[in-house]
Amino acid sequence: MSNYCDVVIVGGGLAGASLALALDGQGVDVAIIERGSWAERHSEEPQTVHDYDTRVSAVAANSWRFLGEQGLDLQAIRRQPYQSMQVWDGEGTGLVQFDAAELQVDDLGAIVENSVLLATLHDKLKQSRVRTLMLEEIDAIETSESEVRVELKSGQTWCAQLLVGADGALSTIRQYMGVDVVEWPYGQSAIVATVQTERSHEQVARQWFLRTGPLAFLPLRHPSGQFVSIVWSAHEDEAARLMQLGDREFAQALEQKSEIQLGAIKAVSQRTCVPLRQRHAMNYQAKRCVLVGDAAHTIHPLAGQGINLGFADVAVLAEELSRASNRGLDLGSSLVLARYQRRRKTDNLVVAGAMEGFVRLFDQPNPLVRWVRNAGMSTFNKLSPVKRKVARIAMGLA
Repeated sequence: MSNYCDVVIVGGGLAGASLALALDGQGVDVAIIERGSWAERHSEEPQTVHDYDTRVSAVAANSWRFLGEQGLDLQAIRRQPYQSMQVWDGEGTGLVQFDAAELQVDDLGAIVENSVLLATLHDKLKQSRVRTLMLEEIDAIETSESEVRVELKSGQTWCAQLLVGADGALSTIRQYMGVDVVEWPYGQSAIVATVQTERSHEQVARQWFLRTGPLAFLPLRHPSGQFVSIVWSAHEDEAARLMQLGDREFAQALEQKSEIQLGAIKAVSQRTCVPLRQRHAMNYQAKRCVLVGDAAHTIHPLAGQGINLGFADVAVLAEELSRASNRGLDLGSSLVLARYQRRRKTDNLVVAGAMEGFVRLFDQPNPLVRWVRNAGMSTFNKLSPVKRKVARIAMGLA
């Protein structure tokens, strides 16, 4: 016996869960298939570096606005707004700084632990009409002219007009669609951890472009202001060397590369090292399937834009599907899905290209390139109108 709905979403992570809530709010009948379990909410405030999720996101203003529209109580989410962002050339004197006051906004964004945000989304899902199938995996997919049919390993079968792949970088749905993917390794790995610093982060997100890769200090919420999440991207051999260091030696390396801006590193959590690759699906839609978030594209984490691109995908897809539903159109129609692809693909490619350009630019050892780079950063920092325009675009305010 088959179960029917308008849209089946594969993946109950940040992109899939937020899309389900957005569609449910528009009256679209939705089911989610998730191989994991419900995210658990931890109400206790962190006291040590080991109490934080090392996976965090820099969520921009437009993404928070979208989440608020889905009924999330943003004030109840443990997050740390940042009022300023400072970017240095770690091999020179170049500096670019963005300030909320200069842009006449309350903050530039907020750092949130992925597990905290996911638990909030899952709590909201439990209150919605969305049918959420946890601990389920896909066994087979079949597409006909009028529907897509999904068979689960548990024996259940679901039929819908549209199947959404929100199942991450190694997407099963993308594989079924058979679309080409352009991908290549950056030759870098990202080390992520939580550290406690001697001085307060003062609600500032900091980033250094080093010769071997960028290092980010992202502020975390704590009364002392002394906890930050680090994302240290480095050439693979350098990342391997850093992972072999003891905590004290690793802390000393962090102090040196961060120019001791927050004083001594007092504690370091367990470190995780993730190889970095860029991926981009050549088509976001095929066979009554469509891709969002990391299933469609992954980029370098240096600017924390990955999650914001995912939420932008979700917001646009929800808008297009809601419009189609109100007009009585087939939600799995290539004409409907092509509108979503046109609106999102170009923007995603532009951001991916910009991230690639930054990585390659700061990977250049040539002294002349370094001099031009530093001069350019300093000049850009002084061009307030241009800088404000760039910042507002990045925040989704323009």
